[in-house]
Amino acid sequence: MAKGSEEVGYATGRATKADIVDAAFHVFAESGYGGTSVREIARRAGINHATLLHHFPKKSLLLQSVLEHRDELQHIEPTTLDETLALLLGIAVRNEATPGLTRLFTLLAAESADPDHPARAYFRERLARLRHQIAHHIELAQATGQVSAAIDPQATAIDIVALWEGLQLQAPISADPVSVSEHLAAMFATLAGHRIEPLFLS
Repeated sequence: MAKGSEEVGYATGRATKADIVDAAFHVFAESGYGGTSVREIARRAGINHATLLHHFPKKSLLLQSVLEHRDELQHIEPTTLDETLALLLGIAVRNEATPGLTRLFTLLAAESADPDHPARAYFRERLARLRHQIAHHIELAQATGQVSAAIDPQATAIDIVALWEGLQLQAPISADPVSVSEHLAAMFATLAGHRIEPLFLS
């Protein structure tokens, strides 16, 4: 195969994988991981079942790509505590606008407590990274005097993640309206010493 043809083939393959992940992103949000078939994802992506299996031999591999794609859409490297909290708050607001996908993510996070769950490694790494990022920026804020030295950065990071994920679990089942972003904003304002506005990624 000529070099130009190979490049076209690689580009086509990447485009097909991107289409599959995008389709899976939406189908998983609508039907959940267990309720989704790869045939339905292939249909939504406009390809045949065999083509999908060529790129993703297992549904668990496709799930991993969907979760990584979700992270890419929300990725930024914050440099301060305020920026970190603003980013988290922006994600919480966006999550409220996509309840189907947020429910899927919350369910998968809970299911990943099973040692054999296909998303366990992803959620373990994500949790460790998120806690480290929050704790690190609390420590930096303590060094400048923004945050009290009496606050435990590691414990506070755990509390923030627990509040966020706990609220996302309560929101869809609570008889009374639960605003995840409003509760987080109140906690963040107490920690930072001023109101934090959500940061939205383009």
